[in-house]
Amino acid sequence: MNSYNELYDTIKNLIDNKEVSSYQINKDTGVSYGNINAMRRGERLIENLTLKNAEKLYNYQKQLEQNTTPPGK
Repeated sequence: MNSYNELYDTIKNLIDNKEVSSYQINKDTGVSYGNINAMRRGERLIENLTLKNAEKLYNYQKQLEQNTTPPGK
C-alpha cells in the first residue's frame, strides 16, 4: 500500500467510526466540526483536506488504534 492510500484509508476509518463523535474529533484535533460533519455526510471529500488537517486526523486515528480507552473517557 502506498503512503497516499494509507493516509486516505486511515482518515476514512476515523470518519466512518460512529463511536467517536464529530465534537470529540474537533475537540481533540482542532479540525473544524463543520468539516468533519461535511465529510461524514459526503458533502466534502477527504482528498480536499489541507495537508495540515489530514495529518491531524491521521495521527488521531493512529492514536485511537493504539489506545484501549475509548475517546472522551
